[in-house]
Amino acid sequence: MLHERYYVEQARYEELIRRKNQKTDFYNGIYDRYQYPVLTREQTPVHWRYDLDKDTNPYFMERLGVNAVMNSGAIRMNGKFYLVVRVEGADRKSFFAVAESDNGIDGFRFWDYPIQLPDTCPEETNVYDMRLTQHEDGYIYGVFCSESKDKENPDLSAAVAAAGIVRTRDLVSWERLDNLITLRSPQQRNVALHPEFVDGKYAFYTRPMDSFIEAGSGGGIGFGLCEKIEHAVIDEERIISRRIYHTLRSRRMEPGRCRLRGRSAGSISPTG
Repeated sequence: MLHERYYVEQARYEELIRRKNQKTDFYNGIYDRYQYPVLTREQTPVHWRYDLDKDTNPYFMERLGVNAVMNSGAIRMNGKFYLVVRVEGADRKSFFAVAESDNGIDGFRFWDYPIQLPDTCPEETNVYDMRLTQHEDGYIYGVFCSESKDKENPDLSAAVAAAGIVRTRDLVSWERLDNLITLRSPQQRNVALHPEFVDGKYAFYTRPMDSFIEAGSGGGIGFGLCEKIEHAVIDEERIISRRIYHTLRSRRMEPGRCRLRGRSAGSISPTG
């Protein structure tokens, strides 16, 4: 028997899904801004968050707390818009789910079940932030952050980030491939696949990192090629957009006493 509270929550959910998004007055010459975000945690299906059975959940207690939905990959197929969304639980662990809309502005509705991601990495502790690419080879690829415990570091919060790769043709059935290997960089986050072959090879935009948090000597956005996507290995990453620091150093601020000064072009240093 369904709990009576289910009907209250389901009505609230449907009201959010059917809410029309309105364009605001904001415009900067590039994009329009709308009043509401296209997805929030309140728009995750009620049956994900609650055991609906009144006998097993008499107080209608939440079983899967959702902290946020964010950092989605987007694609348009067959006249509709799809997001592969990072759904982060209250335990800060994430899973992927597909949300669908007719216009890409409102009406996004999650599919009934999250993505069944093949569990091929036993050391993996979290996955998030998938980027979608419709590739000329006929597949839709998803490249995401695959996080694992850093076994070499005694700090329990230390982690290793790799670029996980999956592919699909319909967003329903997903094939997991080997994680991307970059010989220059020990860790990779925020990797994206180029939609076309380059010199007959698969091309990736990378973000070289020395550790999970610190980019270190990585230096910006990298670019690399690999022969096979099934076992993707990039021998050489070339930095195509170098990272430049802009620092603000203040010893004393006085009216009219702000001028440019710094160790690199673009550094701003208010001085007295």
